[in-house]
Amino acid sequence: MVALPLLLGFVGCGTNGDGARTGGSGGGAAQQRDSAIGSGGNSGSGGAVGQGGTAGTASGQGGGAGAGGRTIGSGGRSSDAGGSAGTGGASGLGGGTQSGGTTGAPGTGGGLGSGGSTGGGALGSGGGRTDGGLAGSGGTTGTGGAGGKGGTTSTGGSTGTGGSPGTGGSTAVAATPPMGWNSWNNFGCSPSESLIKGVADAFVSSGMAAAGYEYVNIDDCWMSGRDGSGNLQADSGKFPSGIKSLADYVHGKGLKLGIYETPSSTTCAGKTGGSGHESQDAKTFASWGIDYLKYDHCKTTDMQAFVRMGDALKATGRPIVYSINPVYGTGSCIAPPKCAIDCPKIANLWRIEFDINASWGSFTGLINTDAALAQYAAPGHWNDPDMLEVGRGMSADEDKAHFGMWAILAAPLITGNDIRSMNAATKAILTNADVIAVDQDPLGQQGTRVATSGSNLEVWSKVMSGTNVRAVALFNRSGSAASMTAKWSDIGLPAGAATVRDLYAQKDLGSSTDSYTATSVPSHGIVMLKVTSAP
Repeated sequence: MVALPLLLGFVGCGTNGDGARTGGSGGGAAQQRDSAIGSGGNSGSGGAVGQGGTAGTASGQGGGAGAGGRTIGSGGRSSDAGGSAGTGGASGLGGGTQSGGTTGAPGTGGGLGSGGSTGGGALGSGGGRTDGGLAGSGGTTGTGGAGGKGGTTSTGGSTGTGGSPGTGGSTAVAATPPMGWNSWNNFGCSPSESLIKGVADAFVSSGMAAAGYEYVNIDDCWMSGRDGSGNLQADSGKFPSGIKSLADYVHGKGLKLGIYETPSSTTCAGKTGGSGHESQDAKTFASWGIDYLKYDHCKTTDMQAFVRMGDALKATGRPIVYSINPVYGTGSCIAPPKCAIDCPKIANLWRIEFDINASWGSFTGLINTDAALAQYAAPGHWNDPDMLEVGRGMSADEDKAHFGMWAILAAPLITGNDIRSMNAATKAILTNADVIAVDQDPLGQQGTRVATSGSNLEVWSKVMSGTNVRAVALFNRSGSAASMTAKWSDIGLPAGAATVRDLYAQKDLGSSTDSYTATSVPSHGIVMLKVTSAP
């Protein structure tokens, strides 16, 4: 498929057995959809701002610039190296290496932590966010990132409203795979203000937010044309209060809001597309307080539109996770020479194949594709095998296998079920802290298949943070239960004793020497382990 979208627009879809996307919901509906986004926002090398510039007052007015630097306007950014603080620049925004800066209260799109860094992100008037980078040099760090895991921080943040504190700074936007929810799988072309608010409420009440899920993402069909100046307009029937008001509501829950567009003239469902409006739309999204953008192929012949939108998002200065789908048909489009664009350089995550549906064959096919792509995954940049179908009609064992393999693959965990009404079994899978920790491990390595028995019994291993630590998946694709063994020599651990923990059972199994055998891995099921060599 890779060469096809570079040459012409398509009128057909993929070969996974999915029908053409019509905007309907349900497991079999094809959708040129999904991705996830990471917290924090995007930027280039060094972010939208350079290192060291100075800021003025908390509103960003009047600060002097460093050597060769520019001044800071109202809500402006600082740039270039050096420079002393301007009049009233006590906050030191964008300053040199001022450690332990004034703690910023949560701002729109994320609060600031204390102890900023040399990254120099400037703050807008009343804003609590920085101009971070996709993972470039000069990105800022500190405790309590800009509104989420992997968020950015700067010293001396000014006070904003509505943001939520993060759980640790990072030099990368989407430093760990984004976790959240998307409206398409269950609701198709019928997103609404009431739905999004209800899901945000359920994130908190169900424990999903506490487990790490933070993005509530509106998919296709939210828009209704453009105004006389070409600005995107929300469908007033579906979103009577507007997207900015909805973002404020979601932020008030300590969560983040995502939105959808395409680089085509129309979206996959035939609504208003973004072709030729990249800069204008990026500014609109930033002004609304959007935290995540899913940018979907939908037959575009202009692959460089993905690059232009990425640049436009950086230019806004707002950390927005950039999730792209460059695939229309089958196959992957990740990097040259097979792809016209270099996804890891322009986006935080990229779809690797056509749409998932709630079936064993669909998600295992995506695993097959992703198995060869581990080299592209790293903090801030993730292979995206599509949204999770957990809780949408497969068996409990298949749901566990699906979720566990997404964790081993360091995939974004974007759920597609109706979390407002999920049952206890689905909730237990989606909020399992041990399995989530595998996906969210800060080392950011994607797991690989290290051993097979026949064609249906697979051992997968993921290198984890720490010394001699591995996450292991014993993945049974066969039609019957089977005994499966993880050998230390296969998963990259030294011979001898190692401790073993069963992650779904959340139970320590004691010490084992040279290998561990699970005597009965269910058909279409998985046993997830954490194996640590004894000191």
